[in-house]
Amino acid sequence: MILTTYQKILYGLVLLGIVIMITIPDVVIELSTELFHLIFELIFEVADVAFEAVETMLDHLVEHWFHTGLHETQVIVYYTIVSFLAYPVYRLGRVLLRMLFRFLKTIPVKYAHYQTQWILLRQDVVFYWQNLPFLIKLKWVLIATSSLYLASFLVF
Repeated sequence: MILTTYQKILYGLVLLGIVIMITIPDVVIELSTELFHLIFELIFEVADVAFEAVETMLDHLVEHWFHTGLHETQVIVYYTIVSFLAYPVYRLGRVLLRMLFRFLKTIPVKYAHYQTQWILLRQDVVFYWQNLPFLIKLKWVLIATSSLYLASFLVF
């Protein structure tokens, strides 16, 4: 198999990336988290600037069309933006509620299966416990209580 120059470059970069990830993973993880932070910060900053531009444009349009003062313009623009955003939020809420109710309808069917499995498992455990000799039951109780006692030092 003869590799082209681009394939050699690509394989070399992949190998270099693997070596860097193995040798200095903390730097790679820090750089990747900083990159994601920068990307999200830029996205939110652009969204904020776009929103402010739309709001300013609406302010000027309302002032020009209706000849209102500053306070009245801000109130009109606020309720205009709220009314524009209310419909998508309403539709999203309806979709999420529809998905929730569809999920809740499937729970009793699945719950009945798990309930029967739990009852069978509980019966098996009770039958196993009843058939154990007394000394083995005592060992299990001592192991459980001593492990809970030791675990209490980790928690409290």
